[in-house]
Amino acid sequence: MCSPEDEGIDRLADAIDDLADAAPDALTPEELSARIAGLWSIVEALDPEIARRRVRYGTPRNRE
Repeated sequence: MCSPEDEGIDRLADAIDDLADAAPDALTPEELSARIAGLWSIVEALDPEIARRRVRYGTPRNRE
């Protein structure tokens, strides 16, 4: 029997494989964004700490 974490990792691996298998021209920018957002959702469910820190990834750093 698989743990919920194992199932989440399997879902993540499948989603990554599906994205990698898509032809470069097959996805619109919106579809690509939606798939990447879906990947992040799976990752965040696996590790809530990443969800908390992810907010900072979209914020430009002050490079001074």
